[in-house]
Parts: sequence; C-alpha cells; structure tokens
Amino acid sequence: MRYKAIEKTISISRFTTYRNAVIASTGVDCGIKALSLYEWNANLSSDFLFPLHIYEVVLRNAISEAIAKRYGTDWPINTVFQNSLAYKNKKELLSIVSNNYQGLGKVLPELKLSWWEEMLTRRHDGRIWNVHIQTAFPNADNLTAAQIRTLLKEACFVIRKIRNRIAHHEPIFNHNKLLDIYPLIETTVAMRCKETKIWLDEIEKVNNLLLNPVI
Repeated sequence: MRYKAIEKTISISRFTTYRNAVIASTGVDCGIKALSLYEWNANLSSDFLFPLHIYEVVLRNAISEAIAKRYGTDWPINTVFQNSLAYKNKKELLSIVSNNYQGLGKVLPELKLSWWEEMLTRRHDGRIWNVHIQTAFPNADNLTAAQIRTLLKEACFVIRKIRNRIAHHEPIFNHNKLLDIYPLIETTVAMRCKETKIWLDEIEKVNNLLLNPVI
C-alpha cells in the first residue's frame, strides 16, 4: 500500500509517533489514519508560519522601540546597553555587530527569538520596562508594567518552543498547549496594534484546522 512506501521514506521511527497516537485514540493500528494525521500535522505547521511570522516581527519591533527610547536608535552598538545584557545575550549581539554594523534594520532579524525573550526579564525593568513598556504595547489595558512584561515573556516561551518544533519538522499535534498558541500570538499582537490583530485574524488558517482534527 502507498502509506507503507511513504512510511519507509519518511522513516519508520518518525512515523511511529503518529501510529502510536492513532492507536491511543482509536485502539486500532491504522497506517492510513496515521498518514492522515501526519498530513494534518504538516498542514497545521505550515499554517502556523504566517501568524508566527507576524508575531515575531511585531514583538521584536516593539522591544527594539522600547530599547531605543532608553539607548538610542543605534542601541546595538551602545556599550552601556551591551553591558546591561546577560553574558550569552551580549555575546550574541556582539557577534552580529562587531565586524560590520550596517544599522538597526540589519540586526533585528539576526537576533534569535530567545534573545528577544530574554529582553523581557526583570533585569531590564528599571532601565526600560517600567518606563516604556506601556508605550511599546499601548493596548495592554489595566495592567501594570510588570504584568505586561510577565505576560509577554511567558507567551514568548510557549510560542518559541512550538516555533522551534515547526522549524525542525517535529510533531506539534501532541503539544500540550497547542490550543493556546494562536490566542497567545493574537494577544501579543493586539497589545501592540489592534488593527494588525484584526488583519491577522482575517487571514490566518490555523483555527479552521484546529476545529477539524484527525483524531
């Protein structure tokens, strides 16, 4: 049967995750159903790419804006800012800017999402977040600066984990917070810009797939 050839090509060990999920759900070892789950997982991963794209761009632009208010628009080469970072984050930034700094626009996409997540730690409260977070995220109604930062950081941790699984073509159907991912993306984007959130909701395809799971 065709699924047998596909299973062998993809690798039996990789396909086993999907077969076992089908068995756990239905009590039947069905290769065809496992292949359908594999397809559903791949389509869901694909459909998540657009919201993840918007989320990451929105988050890093907002954080960059807040940093710039304290350290200037060339904050990547500001030594005071560099020295405020944890060692690994300073090292990552310096690896990008030390040889050929070509402006802020070239730096933003080079920094890992984990770097931006680390900017949302308490170590930056006094210099950045207590003063500027409500400007960077103006729609976080009735929340304190600390609450906004904590919400953003916790969301980023969860989103980053599934983003990395998608990037490495790993299963996401069995992620224990799968149904939370889009709402976390949506909330962060809305805190930055409500119109962008509405646009994202109009275009995204994730929720339609989530409403029609294979198992």
